[in-house]
Amino acid sequence: MRLAVWRSDGSFDLIEPPPHSDFRELRRGPAGVRAVPGSAGILSRGFPCAETLAAIGDAPCIVLIADTGRRDHFARVHAWRAAGGPMIQLVVTPWVDDTMAETVLRNYGAVRIIDEPAQAMADPTPRHQQGFCVWFTGLPSSGKSTIAELLAIRLEEAGRRVSLLDGDVVRTHLSKGLGFSREDRDINIRRIGFVASEIVRHNGAVITAAVSPYETTREEVRQMTGPDRFVLVWVDTPAATCEERDVKGFYAKARAGQLQGFTGVDDPYEPPANPDVVLGTVDTTPESNAGRVMEHLRRAGFLIESPG
Repeated sequence: MRLAVWRSDGSFDLIEPPPHSDFRELRRGPAGVRAVPGSAGILSRGFPCAETLAAIGDAPCIVLIADTGRRDHFARVHAWRAAGGPMIQLVVTPWVDDTMAETVLRNYGAVRIIDEPAQAMADPTPRHQQGFCVWFTGLPSSGKSTIAELLAIRLEEAGRRVSLLDGDVVRTHLSKGLGFSREDRDINIRRIGFVASEIVRHNGAVITAAVSPYETTREEVRQMTGPDRFVLVWVDTPAATCEERDVKGFYAKARAGQLQGFTGVDDPYEPPANPDVVLGTVDTTPESNAGRVMEHLRRAGFLIESPG
């Protein structure tokens, strides 16, 4: 497998995998691939389906796939070769557009292009064993952490291993030294998102509880994690109620001018445009809200329905 980074003129650079890789026999550059006559090129946004591979026949092929964050491409190659399939050369890249992708395939020596743009890479892992991220967002003191902790307990009782990333704890460790400017807030959320995405990629369950006030950054994290593995939960607590619950006195300090850039006072909170779950906390208990999220996860297939 080779990571190709290309430029607008169609030229590209190749980043080598580690030489000690178990898959070093697949490490072939453009010259090595071009030396194999009759190579077919498959243009796909995911690992191609069996029907497409079978249509190639005995010809060696070059598979160009988008780097979707998954890392099981090699396992698929080995399964294909074990079944007697022809040599497959993987080129994993960020997806730009079909025209540029075809240019890369031609540079690798593909003599014919098989376009499979709509093919999504199927995940053989059962849905209830796949990773997912539950992302709680809301104003400071809205009740995110309380619900998140209860949800973590319920998920563990349901047999899932759970990681909990609380915004305050992350600030103390992963994001120590960051301030509260918009840039620093975004960096903090992206760091949490990256850690969450890695947990999800390894089929773990992760819960985050962070103010995450900006819509664009939340959407970045959704895409980073995988839209079908990301559950955005908006804890929709009125600002006045949050201020009443604020045992640390941050709202009062912000209104007195002792804190700058405090979300909900002098820095905006952008409500989610399309949350997956909306929770009210004025007339609803945290236990009930955790149950609502559990029900959403069951409907999404991440949890097995309890018998009876």
